[in-house]
Amino acid sequence: MKKIATLVLFFTVFGMQAQTLTKYSPAELVEWQSLGDGKGYVTHGQYYMEEVEGSLGFMIFSPEKYNDVVLRYEVMTMNAATVLVAILNASDKGVSSDLTITDDNMGSFGFWTKEVEDYMFGFRVMAHNSTPFLRKHPAPEGGDSEIGMAEKNVMHSGWRYKVECGKKGSKLWLKIDDETIIEATDDKPLEAGEIAIRVRGTAGDLGKCMIRNLEITGEPAK
Repeated sequence: MKKIATLVLFFTVFGMQAQTLTKYSPAELVEWQSLGDGKGYVTHGQYYMEEVEGSLGFMIFSPEKYNDVVLRYEVMTMNAATVLVAILNASDKGVSSDLTITDDNMGSFGFWTKEVEDYMFGFRVMAHNSTPFLRKHPAPEGGDSEIGMAEKNVMHSGWRYKVECGKKGSKLWLKIDDETIIEATDDKPLEAGEIAIRVRGTAGDLGKCMIRNLEITGEPAK
């Protein structure tokens, strides 16, 4: 189960706000709901997640839903083929904050880009011939899902990086090692939804990574 560590005070132009800081141990991440063909377990004090043969991507989901939220964790990719994304505010289309996952859902990328609403932070995507991006799904009719793009890749295999993905009202951002590489504004921000972390490989090589010190700052939605 999750552990509520403390209440953190944030000062903004709107005044002082209290937000819940929740820290998850590697053992607690094992208990998160998963999707897709893969494995997640604790080793060397870290949460290890990897695809298995035939996988379309492997993901884990937060037990709580959030509207305004900041997700932080440290991550290391285990090979050059690994692609990493984090998803915020994932829910069924429309006013619902629920996220419906059917039994036949194998974790394909198309589910996240076309069938649900979400913000997708692609921060380690070099193997897919891209720089880090921020996308809102589904894309508007005749429009583009991209709402932010970094100028260059900054993450390399075998190194540990601190990742921060955040949403506050209409503001969204992506930080790597405390440096903001994407800032964006969404005039029609998504409401509450789940958080997900996804690992994917490239060209037959399986995706795999190690995660530690994961924490979520935000007030869980009712």
